[in-house]
Amino acid sequence: MTIQKKSLLLKGIPASGGFAFGEARIIFKWVQSIEEHLIPESQVDDEIEKLDNAVDETLVELEKWRKSAGQKIGGPVAKIFDSQMMIASDREFLKRVKEEIKSDRKNAEYVYSRLIEETVSPLRVSPDPYMRQMVYDIEAVSQRIINHLAGLGEHQEAVFPPDCVFVAKEFTPGEVLSLYERKAAAIVTTGGSAVTHMALIARSLLIPTVVGVEQAHLKIKSGDRVVVDGDEGIVRVNLPAEEWSELRRRKAKLTGRHIERLQKLPQFPPRTADNKEIELAANIDLPGPIDDILASKKIGVGLYRTEFLYLQNGKFPSEDQQFEVYDRVAARYHPKAVVIRTFDLGSDKYFSDDRQLKESNPALGWRGIRAALDMPKIFRDQLRAILRASKRGNIRILLPMIADIAELRKAMSLLRRSMVELRKEKIPFDQEIQVGVMIEVPSAAVAAEALAERVSFFSIGSNDLTQYTLAADRDNERLVKIFNPLHPAVLRLIKMSIDAARNHNIPIAVCGEMSGDPLNIPLLIGMGINQLSMNPSRLFNACQIVSKMRCDDAVRLADEVLKLKNLKEVEGRLLDYNMSLQ
Repeated sequence: MTIQKKSLLLKGIPASGGFAFGEARIIFKWVQSIEEHLIPESQVDDEIEKLDNAVDETLVELEKWRKSAGQKIGGPVAKIFDSQMMIASDREFLKRVKEEIKSDRKNAEYVYSRLIEETVSPLRVSPDPYMRQMVYDIEAVSQRIINHLAGLGEHQEAVFPPDCVFVAKEFTPGEVLSLYERKAAAIVTTGGSAVTHMALIARSLLIPTVVGVEQAHLKIKSGDRVVVDGDEGIVRVNLPAEEWSELRRRKAKLTGRHIERLQKLPQFPPRTADNKEIELAANIDLPGPIDDILASKKIGVGLYRTEFLYLQNGKFPSEDQQFEVYDRVAARYHPKAVVIRTFDLGSDKYFSDDRQLKESNPALGWRGIRAALDMPKIFRDQLRAILRASKRGNIRILLPMIADIAELRKAMSLLRRSMVELRKEKIPFDQEIQVGVMIEVPSAAVAAEALAERVSFFSIGSNDLTQYTLAADRDNERLVKIFNPLHPAVLRLIKMSIDAARNHNIPIAVCGEMSGDPLNIPLLIGMGINQLSMNPSRLFNACQIVSKMRCDDAVRLADEVLKLKNLKEVEGRLLDYNMSLQ
């Protein structure tokens, strides 16, 4: 008789989107038991030589990972391993270890481990998130060196079947690369956050990942059947067979494989059944394999998030460092447009995690353009970098969280100042570069007519617009029933923005989650949205729904929906329409 294993529903932090099914493999990392013991005077030089050899072997391993990351993801992420190599070869630290081996005549692994612990202990409680991130890197590097000191060498990779869901207390960036090579279906960890290097690499490699799942490595057993929802941060374990099959049937099509299936579509951009071309674009952040797929299909970038440049190092990159990244993405996607959003930090991103900037209501606090205008040097560096990369003519600038005309004026003033500087320096850039604003707070929608006079395009951030309009924190599980972009009040603000854009003859896009939901696509097109920019995993389904609908029907649908008075009626009407397309 087959015994049904216990079913679990675990909640964590969404770190890399996508939906995956697989058999769990728990990775328990062997933690070295390091004993302290005295060594004879004659063995001191041998211990120091053992330390040097361990460091050299670790550097060889890290260089291998650095090259692998460079080939699979690209330079910016590969630099994570540069920092780990710097940690491994820190001369001052190694000098301290050797001096203590000589003076105390203690074994190398003990001295090295003790000094590492002395180093990371204060960092673990540092208010600086960059310092806390450093702990992960130092521990990852030191564990490798300790393994070599103990004569274990590089961890021997076990053989696993493809499509496993790997579960551990935590993984290092190098281990994520290794899991990718072993065709991991998904990753689940007990620790970590969405802004660790491990999460950044998982996103760039399109591995669905959920982190921060309480005791995941203890609650899940190897062999358990696991469903990972990287978009929602949910892990389902040992679902009954019928639920597993049903979920797989309904959700499997949401996996990242849909991105690859884009290449098999007969045409892109898609056309409606009445032969109108619909502009679809992708929201991206980290460089990675996804760029090649999108660029080969000539899919433009409707939202290029730049926060990763800050989050991956915990500090703002220089103008030159940013230029390299923006120039590369502009070249790769040329001639398609790339809409670069300036730093949108704050709220659920870095600033709320900094104790010095802790705010009681971070979503309503110092974020987006507000933070940028208060840091003019950092904002200027970014504007100059974007302008320098704009020489091909396919870059657009998008300003986040504009809530007031005065904010737009200040931002435009800094942009014009940067242009003047570049002209004086005879550095080429797109003199006619288009600048747009995100419509993501109700005040921007209400002031859309005034904003439209001053910018080249609008892009609606439906997540924040919904959150602020309905006063419902989108991350609050208790408010799931309230947070809905199809609420009539949100739709009317969107309509106001569309009307303003039309009146001033500028294009308007939607780049929030709303744009990738097939239920919403006919409505948004019918309302007059010019472009839908979405998570790349949503593009395949979007193309399919577009090919089935007719524009004149969508316009009638939008007219009907905008007259409805409650959410239930709106959802019901849209569901009926979409069912008619099947």
